[in-house]
Amino acid sequence: MKIGKTIVSEREKAVSESERMNLRRKEEKRKKISILMFFAGLALILVVASGMMTNAILEKKKNELPLVGKTYHPSVEIVDAAGAGYITDKIKTTVGMLEEDFRGLGYKVSKAIVPANTAREVDVFLDGVEPFFKVHVDRNTAESAEDVVRMIRHLEKKQKKVTYVDVRLAERAYYK
Repeated sequence: MKIGKTIVSEREKAVSESERMNLRRKEEKRKKISILMFFAGLALILVVASGMMTNAILEKKKNELPLVGKTYHPSVEIVDAAGAGYITDKIKTTVGMLEEDFRGLGYKVSKAIVPANTAREVDVFLDGVEPFFKVHVDRNTAESAEDVVRMIRHLEKKQKKVTYVDVRLAERAYYK
């Protein structure tokens, strides 16, 4: 070594201790970021793959299921009390579905009446059952049928004679 020269002078740049620590921190931060990016990419790949598999399974099940748009045609007479002859397809479908639901519960629908001044109500008459039942067209027919059967059993148990039972509201029944 020459006089007046140090080891540092031979380097291009002298690096202090704090600068070295900063460089180490930056390097550690870069490593952490690269690891996080790897796992984020892996998670993205897994999400895309599971979405594709789920879609394939749903398509397969969709092809295996019977036609969802099954049409129901009522076999009983539907009477329009207003006399306008305004019986919609929705009402016909609802009565057809009610017939099937009641058949499954051991009852037979004898007739259905659409009362005057109403558009979403059907009065359903059952064979061998005295009161008739007011049913809402937009309500699930299976739930309505179950409510009707519960009310029939309740009225028989209490030995009550009623004119009609209103089951238009879910989990509620009113009788007169």
